[in-house]
Amino acid sequence: MMRRRIFLWMGLGVLFTTLLLCGNAPAKETYSIQTGDTLSGIAVKHGIPLNALKAANHLKSSRIRAHQTLIIPLKKNDKAIKLKSSSVPRKEFYTVKKGDTLTGIACKIGISVAELRELNHIRGSFLNIGQKLDVKKKSDSENAAAAHPPEYVKQAINQEWEEEKADNSVFPQEEALAEIEKQKRDSAALLGKWNSPDEPKLLVKVAMGFLGAPYRLGGTSVTGIDCSGFVKKIYQFFNINLPRTAFEQSRVGMRVARHELAEGDLLFFNTRKAVGHVGIYIGDNKFVHASSRKRRVRVDNLNTPYYDRHFIRAVRLKGNDGGL
Repeated sequence: MMRRRIFLWMGLGVLFTTLLLCGNAPAKETYSIQTGDTLSGIAVKHGIPLNALKAANHLKSSRIRAHQTLIIPLKKNDKAIKLKSSSVPRKEFYTVKKGDTLTGIACKIGISVAELRELNHIRGSFLNIGQKLDVKKKSDSENAAAAHPPEYVKQAINQEWEEEKADNSVFPQEEALAEIEKQKRDSAALLGKWNSPDEPKLLVKVAMGFLGAPYRLGGTSVTGIDCSGFVKKIYQFFNINLPRTAFEQSRVGMRVARHELAEGDLLFFNTRKAVGHVGIYIGDNKFVHASSRKRRVRVDNLNTPYYDRHFIRAVRLKGNDGGL
């Protein structure tokens, strides 16, 4: 009997000790990194020091990658402080200064890099000195609450900026130069510039004027025209002399991604051969072309299964002074 009581008390002691240790141990949760996240931004969002976040994940620098899972350490009886967007004050506009980077500005303003890009329609990381960036303006009450951000917010931002300067794997200036060179190459690939922002819409109207014209292989007029002859004819009205075949036309101009299509871009398809068909993008995911299947000039949707399956590339022939 005495022996059973001893074992019982020992069991209760072990259970009590285990519960005590679990209660004292810091709680943890995980966070999946999204595109545009920074380590300092994640630390601020969860209300923890940047050093604690690094220690919990055995990180030596602030370099992270999308979809990486981080451990978020939490103190005893203390839930993660989910800072709202009012944690860091934002202004209506931010003027880019020498040495600024998207990451640094995003941390300073208190938004993610992805959000900053979206607000200003920025695709890369290149910034111009003096450029004004749009940021969401907050209410006066929010700005008042954010007038003095917590000390760990300042520490996280300052530490990441220092590491970014010291980290030999990060070259913001080289990145900016690479973006400039890319824009130069893209501009050089273009065959001309639009005279006005409305000129691409005029091109679309001219192309739509050919609707119903009969298809004829090798034809170049409204009495009979094929796909590449149609494209060549339309662009002749806008001082661009294109090669005759779809394959040759696909080799000039600047390549553009499907999600970046603009009115006047050329769309190429691998129908009967590698590059066997071409049309002109007119907006709203539609294009006008001389269809050999329907035997006339018509409008089709790029999402139609047949064209979606055979689409291979898009090319831009003319750009604007204000950008590509």
